[in-house]
Amino acid sequence: MKPITGTFLDEISWDIPSWNWGPAQWRREFDTMKAAGIDTVIIIRASLRDMAVFPSEALGIRDVPDLAQLFLDEAHRCGMKLYFPSHDSGMLDPAWTNWRPDWELCQRFLPEVMERYGGHPAFHGWYIAPENCFRTQGVAEICQRYSSLMKELAPEKPVLISPWYPSDVYERLSTEERIARFREDWIHLLAQAPGVDICAFQDGSCTCRPERQPVTYELDQYIKAASEACSETGTTLWNNAETFDRRHPIKFPPHDWRWLHRKMAITDPYVEKHITFEFSHFLSPNSCYPSAGMLYERYAEHFSLPTKGDN
Repeated sequence: MKPITGTFLDEISWDIPSWNWGPAQWRREFDTMKAAGIDTVIIIRASLRDMAVFPSEALGIRDVPDLAQLFLDEAHRCGMKLYFPSHDSGMLDPAWTNWRPDWELCQRFLPEVMERYGGHPAFHGWYIAPENCFRTQGVAEICQRYSSLMKELAPEKPVLISPWYPSDVYERLSTEERIARFREDWIHLLAQAPGVDICAFQDGSCTCRPERQPVTYELDQYIKAASEACSETGTTLWNNAETFDRRHPIKFPPHDWRWLHRKMAITDPYVEKHITFEFSHFLSPNSCYPSAGMLYERYAEHFSLPTKGDN
């Protein structure tokens, strides 16, 4: 089984806390990630409402530190590839019918990103930050338009998306109907957005009712269908191995190692790479959650990686 070799960086956070780390703490974390075998980092989003990862004229957000430069420099120091994200307004409706304001801002923002950071040696690819799970015209518009603009600005840089599985959306359908709809939706979506190169579905999202279903409910069928959709459209398939647990009423504790291992074993035969949401909060020995350090110890034991106490 392949280990996790990529992680999101979540410091423009939606529903998990900020670490409030400065350069020294991030330098320590990048050293930890490198020792754990991480070679790829993906900033989860460039902005959310009135917060951004760098002072941006396009967004009108100026009173923030330049975390983008810090992450790019640390990634370069550690020999990692960084995927740079798009803006995420946080205001898209479930079907993304109101996609036009985000797209209009994107047309100003992505060129600003290229002007500031396009020449950085660690800037390897793009990430389309908004997440969805099913085919609507709005989802197709954003995937197609964002990826096309990204390719226009930097043809050589791959474009990554990380959708979730639509179990909750298709809850009233049978398992067979859900999987068939999912496969059909993603063949159409990926065919409509040929600029999307890599798709990494969130492996903890295939539970209709998390309080009743196991973590791996239908995952084997979803990952097989995802593989078929990606194969048909020439898209590289990764797995987003979530290291947080969706089942608990308090959002979100680090995962149980036994479930993480099981999810990775199910998806591993189908995917080129495992990435995670997200190392620093839920898998790092530097996390403020003690159980994250314990999860890393179990993970490191399995993959013969150094633990925090190793010399």
